[in-house]
Amino acid sequence: MKSILSRYIPWVITIVALYFAFKGIDPQTLKRSLLEAKLSSLVLALIFTVFSYVFRARRWQYLFSKPVFKFKQSLEILFLGFFMNNVLPARTGEIVRAHMGAKASGEKRTLVLASIALERLLDGIMLSALFLLFATRIGDEELSTNMSYVAILFATALLGVAVLLLSKNLILGIIEKFHNRSPSKTSDYLLDRVEVFLNGLSPLFSLRNAPILIFWSLVVWFIELCVYLFVGNAFSVPLSLPYAVLFLVTVNFSSLIPAAPGGIGVIEAVTTTVLVSLGIEKEIALAMVFSQHLIQYIVVGVPGAFAMLKFKPKLDVNESSTA
Repeated sequence: MKSILSRYIPWVITIVALYFAFKGIDPQTLKRSLLEAKLSSLVLALIFTVFSYVFRARRWQYLFSKPVFKFKQSLEILFLGFFMNNVLPARTGEIVRAHMGAKASGEKRTLVLASIALERLLDGIMLSALFLLFATRIGDEELSTNMSYVAILFATALLGVAVLLLSKNLILGIIEKFHNRSPSKTSDYLLDRVEVFLNGLSPLFSLRNAPILIFWSLVVWFIELCVYLFVGNAFSVPLSLPYAVLFLVTVNFSSLIPAAPGGIGVIEAVTTTVLVSLGIEKEIALAMVFSQHLIQYIVVGVPGAFAMLKFKPKLDVNESSTA
């Protein structure tokens, strides 16, 4: 039953979301909006999206306490992970990325997974800060309130990570105490993996790495913000900074809702609702969201597919040697 629910409920959510996204849409108006979009602005949006992933790959190198990847490795594996997230359910791409990262670096998979968790936390904090600084109480009031809760959740998660790291010795001491009472391979494994994971979270609070991580995160999200401004311009919608931030944050926060791979349907339904609340015609709003989503798929899909073919012989994630 659990397997059936996890397999089919995301698709039910997607179908329902698509229904609401297209409810009341005039197909001809939507088609005309897409055909009349300024190609030059969409091309710029695509180019800037590519750069955002390039800089994400650069930032990932600093999410480790010591050099682990060469830049090319970081970029290829990052594209592979995001590509897998778009074709597999439950963000399985993160596991694939951790597995391939461990293969490429020789580090433990747990350490690479910790760096990915840290990356997600860092992005969530950056988006939350942008939302709270520029976009609170704009557009749909209920959705704005819900996004405020998400922002608070990320802030709480950051605080939780800080507490974990401050309590690292205490946590490891408790696990070691239980291990000494009943030594086993399982307790050995647990102790080692908990220590590796906690060490993997430390770069965010490192005096050497933290400023670099903040810098690259600001670069990544500034470029992403430009993408949304270009998309608005493509459909002759001059987005102000607060509106562009709301567009950006809504797309990324709505992708956290469990749905079909890549957030299909949910992103369109939620973000279109928010853009309509800003006074944008629904057909144009949906065309904007669809275009942005398609650009993401193209930018991640093409290099991600090549990376999958390149790394296919090594994609057996059931191996435990680098766990």
